[in-house]
Amino acid sequence: MTNAGSRELGVLLKARRPGALDMAVRFSADIVFSAGLEWDMAANVVDRIWIGDAVFDLSLRDQLVVLMECRRVLHPSGELTLWEDDSDEHRNSFARWAEFIGLVERSGNAGTAAWTKPSPENAAQPLVSILIPSCNPRYFAEALDSALAQTWSPCEIIICDDCETDAIEKIVATRSGPKSIRYIKNPERLRARKNYEKLFSLAQGSFLKFLNDDDVLEPECVETLLRPLLANPDITLSTSHRWRIDGASRVIDDMPATQEITHSDVIVDGITLASAVIMYGLNFIGEPSTALLRKSAFAFRPHLDGEQPFHFNGEEVRGAVDLAMWSRALVQGDAAFIAKRLSRFRSHGEQAQAREDVLQRSVDGIRNLQAQWIELGLFRRYPPHLLRCRSLDESGAAVGEWHPQPVLSFPQPPESPERAIATWRATRRHAFDTAA
Repeated sequence: MTNAGSRELGVLLKARRPGALDMAVRFSADIVFSAGLEWDMAANVVDRIWIGDAVFDLSLRDQLVVLMECRRVLHPSGELTLWEDDSDEHRNSFARWAEFIGLVERSGNAGTAAWTKPSPENAAQPLVSILIPSCNPRYFAEALDSALAQTWSPCEIIICDDCETDAIEKIVATRSGPKSIRYIKNPERLRARKNYEKLFSLAQGSFLKFLNDDDVLEPECVETLLRPLLANPDITLSTSHRWRIDGASRVIDDMPATQEITHSDVIVDGITLASAVIMYGLNFIGEPSTALLRKSAFAFRPHLDGEQPFHFNGEEVRGAVDLAMWSRALVQGDAAFIAKRLSRFRSHGEQAQAREDVLQRSVDGIRNLQAQWIELGLFRRYPPHLLRCRSLDESGAAVGEWHPQPVLSFPQPPESPERAIATWRATRRHAFDTAA
């Protein structure tokens, strides 16, 4: 339905009240749809949404906005049901994009198609998997020792050894402590991405912490990054600023990607964070060693990417597995960004990123990711120099209202954030938008 230039989707919502998860009262609600804008409804308050086939009159870009808003307002374990449509093509398409933004398919009633919002980890002391893809023994001991020194106790450490010698195995044999270490020697070299995928398949924790074998974690890294994930069910990724170190483990000057982007701990709307990184082509979220991930964001999605956990909408993002992971997680939820530096990224001549062919693959992968992001219209809500944020308190809980916040390391236009957002949304076609 169209009304005064905006689309309205009629949805039937099952009301939710404190202490009553199964309230039988139902009411109809017409939600006025305007591209890129949130519905006038709080997050995590609705148990059930029924949506009719009017959704297929929308462009794919606008369908994605509707799906992301459905996910936002649904309570964990809440359900979205598609009804009034008998087309397998429509249902399969809807299923694909529902999985893309983090909903999980379940059997509906009377042949209807339905998806649920996953419930978060609710254990008081959840297991974290620290995953070390190893191939170079030179810095490996320092990396492993930093994993063993983590203040968060329920950790398993899994090492997949891709080294051609037994040097890494010998180092592991000298380490012991309260944390479990699982060592696996790859029978043949897997290289970086396949080694990541193997580690993911072995992880038993609800949260994943990759650690490259030349990087270092601060002792409180896991515990600090985990705190906002436990306090906020919609966060899928937690990261922080990081140090840059050289081959001798000395702190060196920041490069553009390691400069500070915020002075305080914040929750960041996932789409605005990914958009800033992708559109600028600057990974200030960090390398794989920097972030902590909710494992459920990488669950098997049968309508989308088969058995490939680190693809984004079918795109491999060759040479930049970290950006593929960050993008996949952030279209499914929000991020925590901690101002303190909680890890150390090593720059040295032996790393693969120093090779020209690897660098070119990374550039090509980022360009392909940008093309995907633009085609899906995920850049539309905020200009990429701004993030949509809420503050975090010391316990990791969100406080205050959402507000625009500049990325400190990016150049800022003279206009206010509010004016920049209004101008961005009013632009009918951006110069880079070939899909408009």
